[in-house]
Amino acid sequence: MLLPLAACVLAANGSLCYGQTGGNALGAAEKAYVLSRFCTEVKYNFAYYNKLAFDFDSLCMASLPSLAATSSDDDFLKAMQALCARLDDGHTYIYAANTPGKQDEWVRPFPMETKRIGGRVFVTRVYSSFLEAQGVCEKCEILEIDGEKVLDYGNRHVRPYLSSSTPQWADYAPFGSFGLTKDKGTKVSRITFRSPGGKVFTVESSRNLSWDMQESRQAIRFRTLGGNIGLLSVSSFQDFDFSRTYFDKLWGGILETDALVIDIRDNGGGNSSHADYLMSHFSNRPVRLGAWDSPMYIAAHASWHYPPERYMQTPVPLRPASGKEIYLKPVVLLVNATTFSSAENFCVAFKGARRGKIIGTPTGGSTGNPISIDLGYGIGCCICTKHELDADGNEFVGVGIRPDIVVEEDADLFVQGRDNVVEKAVEYLKTQMK
Repeated sequence: MLLPLAACVLAANGSLCYGQTGGNALGAAEKAYVLSRFCTEVKYNFAYYNKLAFDFDSLCMASLPSLAATSSDDDFLKAMQALCARLDDGHTYIYAANTPGKQDEWVRPFPMETKRIGGRVFVTRVYSSFLEAQGVCEKCEILEIDGEKVLDYGNRHVRPYLSSSTPQWADYAPFGSFGLTKDKGTKVSRITFRSPGGKVFTVESSRNLSWDMQESRQAIRFRTLGGNIGLLSVSSFQDFDFSRTYFDKLWGGILETDALVIDIRDNGGGNSSHADYLMSHFSNRPVRLGAWDSPMYIAAHASWHYPPERYMQTPVPLRPASGKEIYLKPVVLLVNATTFSSAENFCVAFKGARRGKIIGTPTGGSTGNPISIDLGYGIGCCICTKHELDADGNEFVGVGIRPDIVVEEDADLFVQGRDNVVEKAVEYLKTQMK
């Protein structure tokens, strides 16, 4: 679909780009072009286009006047993100493909990671000596940002522009990782914290702080708990995080345990082949994987008025790791609302192998191999291209993978340095070891 106003800019040379001036570099015609490109790409690539409960073309057309009239490039980008969020898909989103000329204006978070537990938000890691000197540390609770209660702030300033497939992802993702405090580097904010000891204090700063505490932390961590139960935590399947070599070095110690907890809570995904590699160590039989399908377009078929076509595939079963001893003792898997993407593919394989119980809360409910597309004028998008099912043919995208044993993380115990979900997993495994 091409919107009428976009026709006048099809031959534009792209000399203007979003964020180039920090003001309103894009005119109505350029904005219409970006909208038109996005709507067209969604129509041909979005795996769930045929399941939309509304007419997306009509929505785009109705949105054109307000998008073209946005007062700044930033407002246009946010409006496009809000429009994209109407697709209700965590792997379909709009982003700025370039950065402003002034480095101080680049969008960045405060140098700390955060996490929502229940109705509270905590710091989980600090990367700045400035913040540390002010008293910010792991397990500090964030109470307010710029005079707004932290949940109100996230729901007002982050959530409306977040692409999401499920309510649980929309509830928790705005407060996870680095997403909560992202804004222009020069933007000064006041953040009120409460220390683990109960002291309330406020830090005021721009976001242009030095990240001078970036000690390395492995995405794969392993330790042995009481009763010779192992805890294997995998926080990412990204290529730059997940080291198969490092995992192989840990494998001997893992094999020595009598039972194992695999923790992929807050794992946002990455490369699903790493998830498969991990899973291949925990079943001595081929593991069933979920089938998938994707939109398919053949121009000649369209000229003959064929109905929309889809490519379908059932992957071959995942084979056990070659030349390795396979772990066949009791295992449980921990998940939560920000277990996402290829981490959910790991859940699918784990369930398909009938390998053990899943403990925690429903996962983020989104995967699908997005395609990246340059929409022009410094704006890009990713669009989900795969509709995936679990190994039993059930939908989990838009739903989440439901645990066998539901356990919500306890904020009070977190401040004390305890993890009630791990404790529940250990309690369960002890019953399986008898």
